[in-house]
Amino acid sequence: MKTKKQSWNLRSGNRKGFILSLDAAIAVMIVFIFIAVSTYYIAKANEETLSRVQVVRAGSDIMNVLDRENVFETKDPVAISREIGSILPSMYEMRLRINGTFPEKTITVETTNQTPQGQFVVSGERVIVLSNNSASNYAVAKYWMWLK
Repeated sequence: MKTKKQSWNLRSGNRKGFILSLDAAIAVMIVFIFIAVSTYYIAKANEETLSRVQVVRAGSDIMNVLDRENVFETKDPVAISREIGSILPSMYEMRLRINGTFPEKTITVETTNQTPQGQFVVSGERVIVLSNNSASNYAVAKYWMWLK
């Protein structure tokens, strides 16, 4: 009985091992690319979340203080801006717009700060009750807040 010798020469013969190795290398590269892309997007999603939450809370707190101190009752943009300036921490900027319909007229109070472009800006609304001796009127206070 004669046995045949296996030839491992790549030119003549069995290339299945080479193809399998190449296939495994391509699969490993695809997995590494997938891991790198997913890591990038996860890191991007978690970026600056704590500072953004702090801006949201500060804006809500400032609106709450202004409402409890009845600053909106004056309906005077200068007085409201002055009070915001005294309450607002130095690292923040704020813009405020109050729209309300009252028996005598429609009123809009707006501070002069312009919202920046390309920066994270928090916005929110608060319904406020402006009461006088005879009746209560409702208005909507919309605010924008951002870091300097």
